[in-house]
Amino acid sequence: MASSRLVALSEAVIDIAKGEDLRASLERLVENAVAISGATYGALGALGKDGNLEEFTYVGLSEESADEIASFPEGKGLLGHLFTHPIPLRINSIQSHPASVGFPSGHPAMKSFLGIPIRIRDEIYGSLYLTEKRDGESFTEEDEQLVSALAAAAGIAIDNARGQDAQHRVIVLAERERIARDLHDLVIQRLFATGLSLQAITKNPNLPERGLVRIREVIDDLDATVQQIRNSVFALQDPTAAHGLCVRIQGEIDSLHRSSPMEISCEYHGPVDTFINAEVAEHVIAVVRELLSNAIKHSGAQRVKVQIYAMKTRCEVWVRDDGIGFQEGTRKSGLVNLTKRAEENRGIFDIYKLPEGGTEAMWSAGL
Repeated sequence: MASSRLVALSEAVIDIAKGEDLRASLERLVENAVAISGATYGALGALGKDGNLEEFTYVGLSEESADEIASFPEGKGLLGHLFTHPIPLRINSIQSHPASVGFPSGHPAMKSFLGIPIRIRDEIYGSLYLTEKRDGESFTEEDEQLVSALAAAAGIAIDNARGQDAQHRVIVLAERERIARDLHDLVIQRLFATGLSLQAITKNPNLPERGLVRIREVIDDLDATVQQIRNSVFALQDPTAAHGLCVRIQGEIDSLHRSSPMEISCEYHGPVDTFINAEVAEHVIAVVRELLSNAIKHSGAQRVKVQIYAMKTRCEVWVRDDGIGFQEGTRKSGLVNLTKRAEENRGIFDIYKLPEGGTEAMWSAGL
């Protein structure tokens, strides 16, 4: 192997190992794979829990070219073939392979192909796809070995990141338990003692009627507050809450925030964890991720606000930023995918520039 390519591989592996943000590291992984192999296009497809393509990160296509493609990859053809046959695949012509299903309208021409699965121990995380070797050549065995080494490093990096996330969840659960104890031992007991003192005052026969009514109103308020805090304590101590949609959304926000100084806030309205079923929840996570990523990359905003609404028959995701504002006629492939997600779930997706500046997007789904 040429020494320059080995140096490039070494630098790429180091880049993956030191990456603080996994999403950004994986995007650079695809860029490095393209550079090392001499490919024109590269992509990384990640498997969802249902075994289908969940995420698709690509390089080599301009946003304008991506917008011309009729449909977003769904994990069929060679992409799906690598999921079911997770071994390296190197071919001279994509269309000649039995698993090929052709390209959608607007897709650039691609001939040569190199696909490498990404494994995490015994699990298939996804695959690296490289196409159209420059100068019309075919991918070589050396290309396959180099990219396989890069994919192996990616698997280790993803595994480490998951381990860190698991450790973080343990820390969060311990902190939640501490807060729950403090709420119960300090706040509730003090409020309860205050309520007893006020009740004793109401027994004073010399207390004016107006004062008596006011004290009873305060006692009722204290009782309601105590009940609210008890509900919060129960939610904090419930181990299943750590896996709820609200916690997962916050995890996405925390992950994205590490790669951007943008201020991101999130509000929840209604019983989000209760009303939104598991299937729709996966879509909500993907929608939040896509819209926040777009805001970070394209809006130039300082602040972005996420709002999640859970109602009896539908849920809504609202994302608003104070950036340059959405430009009509520049719908990216990712936004097209959001529209498709909404339509598949009896909902809608809309995005527009606000009169006062900034962008607002709304995605909904039926429940």
